[in-house]
Amino acid sequence: MSQLTMSTIPGFSDLADSAIAGGQPLTDNSILAISHNAKFGAVRSEVIFMGFYTTGNTVPTPTSPVDGYAYGQAEISYCWMVYSDRAPAAGFTPGQSSPPPLSNNSPYANSVLDAPYQADINDATGLVTFQVQDRTAGVINCGTLKVYSVCQRASVNVSD
Repeated sequence: MSQLTMSTIPGFSDLADSAIAGGQPLTDNSILAISHNAKFGAVRSEVIFMGFYTTGNTVPTPTSPVDGYAYGQAEISYCWMVYSDRAPAAGFTPGQSSPPPLSNNSPYANSVLDAPYQADINDATGLVTFQVQDRTAGVINCGTLKVYSVCQRASVNVSD
């Protein structure tokens, strides 16, 4: 499957309805504006795989693989799924693309869990929190999430 790529970052061009009204000549400027808007529409919303993360890791802001656009934190929401309620094994690198091996050193290996987990990725900072409630050990900060960034470009320049 081929990947969409663009040599420049597209932007939105406001185009008056009268510029493309019936019976009016279609100018080069209008055609260019329509083309730029179509390219912008193709990349305005993107879902980007970010990798695997655990408690205390920070998910970085992504860069579009299509045109190199660097997303700001305000343009990102996170979609995550639980990979495991156990911590990753030694050698884990936050953001790695392959599933990490799991630690055999689970702090709750021989106990019963009251509630499986409470997980969150802070939308303002990207900080990952994953807590497991253990009947005997209490709250344990461990577990691994598979993370995607759901990105939407602003149609106008906004500051983070």
